[in-house]
Amino acid sequence: MAMEVSFVRHRERRDRVYVNRHDGSSTAWDFPSYGDRLPHDLCHLVVEEGLGIVEGFWGLVDRGVEVRLIDDQATLVRNGRPLVEEAGIDFSDLVRAEEAVALLGPTGLHIDDAGPLAVARLDSASTGSPDHDEFRSGTGFVLPAGVSDDVVAAVRARLLDLTAQWRVLGDGDAITLTYTGHVPGPTAKDDR
Repeated sequence: MAMEVSFVRHRERRDRVYVNRHDGSSTAWDFPSYGDRLPHDLCHLVVEEGLGIVEGFWGLVDRGVEVRLIDDQATLVRNGRPLVEEAGIDFSDLVRAEEAVALLGPTGLHIDDAGPLAVARLDSASTGSPDHDEFRSGTGFVLPAGVSDDVVAAVRARLLDLTAQWRVLGDGDAITLTYTGHVPGPTAKDDR
């Protein structure tokens, strides 16, 4: 069973995402509007699904992790505590996902340090396309091993198509996608 995610565009206020997880549970959160640019979390879904990153942002959400605003920052939370405070959490797929979104996602990205993670964020002042090879060499980011040029092209084409859809959405309209990257295993409530 797949997770269903709806990204709702609101003009002049925060956009919202609604999630129905594969296990039947649900969650939702507001996020800052990116205007006509795709929401960062939507880019994550396309990139993670396309590249087969199963324990990235959306894999964690599918496994019960919540997104909450803490100190005006989107924070991954489990049992009311930020996930970064849990000992033994493996963030390697999340890091791979952030790097892949930075390399394949929308233009105008800059990198913020968020504790043990680097987070790619949209730079609202930027209007041009970055040179991906220059960006990659400047950051040291790499795509997961084995990702073919055809897969990269398909992910970029999907992001371009969704950008065109996002631009014409009216207030309260949504783009709904599915995420099938869940791999059976311990749930987010289990100790690993």
